[in-house]
Amino acid sequence: MIPSLTTLARGDGSAITDPRRAIVRDAGEWRALWSAHAGPGQPPPDVDFGSRMIAAVFAGECAMPGFGIAITDARRDGPSLALTVEERRPAAGMVAAQMIVTPFHIVVLARHNGQVRFVDEEAAPGLDGPVERAPTPGVVIASDARSTTGLDPNLASAMAYLAGPFSGVLVLLAERSNQQVRFHAWQAIVGLGGLGALAATALVTSFLTLLVSPFAFLLVYRLWQILGGVWLVAWMFCLVQAFKGRAWKMPVAGKYAERLAARR
Repeated sequence: MIPSLTTLARGDGSAITDPRRAIVRDAGEWRALWSAHAGPGQPPPDVDFGSRMIAAVFAGECAMPGFGIAITDARRDGPSLALTVEERRPAAGMVAAQMIVTPFHIVVLARHNGQVRFVDEEAAPGLDGPVERAPTPGVVIASDARSTTGLDPNLASAMAYLAGPFSGVLVLLAERSNQQVRFHAWQAIVGLGGLGALAATALVTSFLTLLVSPFAFLLVYRLWQILGGVWLVAWMFCLVQAFKGRAWKMPVAGKYAERLAARR
């Protein structure tokens, strides 16, 4: 089923002056975003976040009228949701008053707790139809596409795996908004941490079984080697995929990490 989009607000006079893409899933974040957009003290439209969520795009400051931005489509892309963003620019040679505009579009749609990515399409000047261009890489979006770690989101995601669950904890403490980074941090904690705990348990158990039987020791020790090898492969694969901006999910642990990343 393709989610429908309902426009809450659209225009060229947002108080948000920097380019921004946002997904909002709770009332607190919605109040903060609306306050930044409409000004302090302005009550936001009511949204039932139990079943709905907000998607918003802001073009930032543009030098003249004629620029625009809109979320034009939403479609399922496997486990993720892809939102098409269309940006417009004035026709060449267009004469217009020199004034700063800040185009924006805010929509409400059915809640999706998984990955959300924005796909860009550029509209031809003066035309209604879009001219498709190469899409931007898919990223997981929370309340802001930026990372509060101060790093590029892909780099911060990869850093979450660098020291396994330990770096995952550090990155999670520093990341407050970007769901992409939070997902990888939680996966490092839950996935690599859980797998590492199993491997450590097998190693300790192998030495305890040495008191019982050399055969039992060898069997459990081999299990430790297998688990250690699986951990190393998973660690390398997660790190590389995160650096490329891809949200590869570990079996079982990936689903839990996705749910935990959506919480605040």
